[in-house]
Amino acid sequence: MIIQVENNKEKEMISRTILEALPDWFGIPEAREEYIVNSVNQQLFATVKEEKTIGFLCLKQTGKDTVEVSVLKEFHRHGIGRKLFMKAREKAIKDGFSFIQVKPFRWVSMIIMTIQINFI
Repeated sequence: MIIQVENNKEKEMISRTILEALPDWFGIPEAREEYIVNSVNQQLFATVKEEKTIGFLCLKQTGKDTVEVSVLKEFHRHGIGRKLFMKAREKAIKDGFSFIQVKPFRWVSMIIMTIQINFI
């Protein structure tokens, strides 16, 4: 089940639990903490399975017409990320956005991948 999390303490708990479980991707404590702190100010969607949160993404507004979507690599190729993305896409459309930018989380390389989704 995918839910939109509204409570800031829940957002912080979800992002902290998952990001700290991924030290290969979030090994720089300062960068990880910055992401966790910033997640409370973003729209956060979480996948819950058997009462446990197993994945999340945040919509980070980067401009009037764009949002940044961050998805944990651990959940690629299981269909979870796709479902999270589609739920976030619905919300982004409703909020008037026309573009989503996807960035990988590897802090070392920070290669930017951009996927343009035509909402119109």
